[in-house]
Amino acid sequence: MRRTTICRSSRAVLLALVAGLLGVPGLGAQDTTKAAADTSQAPAAPAGQLPESHVVTRGETLWSISQLYFSDPLLWPEIYRLNTAVVEDPHWIYPGEVLHLAAPTTVAQTTAVSVAQAPAADTVRAQAADTVTAARIDTTVVDTAQLVEAPPPPPGPTETYETIFDRGRSRTEEVQDILRAYANQPYRPLRRGEFYAAGFLSEQERLPWGLVLGATAVPAIPRLSQHTTATVFGQISIQPPQNASYHVGDSLLLARIDRDVVSWGDVVVPVGVARVTDVQKRQLLGDVIMQFGRIHDGNLAMPLEPFKDAGDVRPVPVGNGLEAHVIAQRDLHVLTNAQQILFLDRGRAEGVVPGDLFEIYRPASRELGGASEQPLIVVEIVHTREHSCSGLVLGITHPGVSPGSPARLIRKMPS
Repeated sequence: MRRTTICRSSRAVLLALVAGLLGVPGLGAQDTTKAAADTSQAPAAPAGQLPESHVVTRGETLWSISQLYFSDPLLWPEIYRLNTAVVEDPHWIYPGEVLHLAAPTTVAQTTAVSVAQAPAADTVRAQAADTVTAARIDTTVVDTAQLVEAPPPPPGPTETYETIFDRGRSRTEEVQDILRAYANQPYRPLRRGEFYAAGFLSEQERLPWGLVLGATAVPAIPRLSQHTTATVFGQISIQPPQNASYHVGDSLLLARIDRDVVSWGDVVVPVGVARVTDVQKRQLLGDVIMQFGRIHDGNLAMPLEPFKDAGDVRPVPVGNGLEAHVIAQRDLHVLTNAQQILFLDRGRAEGVVPGDLFEIYRPASRELGGASEQPLIVVEIVHTREHSCSGLVLGITHPGVSPGSPARLIRKMPS
């Protein structure tokens, strides 16, 4: 019998032929499936491997945490929705806070999960199709992560409000504010309070005086009633004169009679202003709205003269102005001081109006080598009557002013 010997090279060729008959494409399909399985892994952590929580570290934001776990920073609202009990403001998270995580549902990830869970294909064509689909899905996820990141959410409002107790101001700034308040004051030739508080001479006219009965509220300390009966915002009772008609809202001048000046009548010194709040059968009730002195029981009250504001008009200099003389001082003092009231013998009949300036002077001696004319005091007219006026002392060169001292008009308010 003849023996046939097969060499090793022939045996290798035979094995290669058997492998080709058994389906070499199937072996390639298995390798392709493995590649597809590797390609289907997205950059984000899979749902099964996603941690339940994350501890915030310094410098992290919801934006960066969303990028870390979900590969998409725009999914930060999902983390905030799951942690509203921990995070009050999504713009502010702090180190040490524990945030719960959950895989957000997106189209790309849902498709990727469905592909991973799909059963193995029976044919090489099916496996190849799955491989292409998985590759496309993976490419989409990677491109999403590589897109230009949108700007992070705007930061929350910064608290910049400060109270007067929080602001630190230097002494120089405080002084500048004070000086600015004085420098920027609007000019007024006459103020309302100066007009009402000046006082005047009655010129022997019978004025419609009422009587102040006293305050309606009993003072907590009885001894106070010996000094004053009412203050600002306090209520007083007034007995009106006979045949007088008052209405709610009328203003009354509260005053006292100081003394009598010969040929000029009583010196009226205002102590306050009251406004009528209730009209009763035998009395009036009013609130004190301005106070210039102590208001006592027995003071007088009469209708208030209206005040006419001249605006910001300034008096202009005049030459050879109206001559006048000092009648008396409202308050008796040895020396005349600033802010005191002097009465002059010129009034509305001679054209004197509030805001005019008079200069009281000492005339020249008219003797050879004698003293020349000397200015003493400048007064501003703050109240006028028919033939007299009240002047507020502004500037003093010499305080020696006596009744009968001459005065002349030096500045006149425009008519």
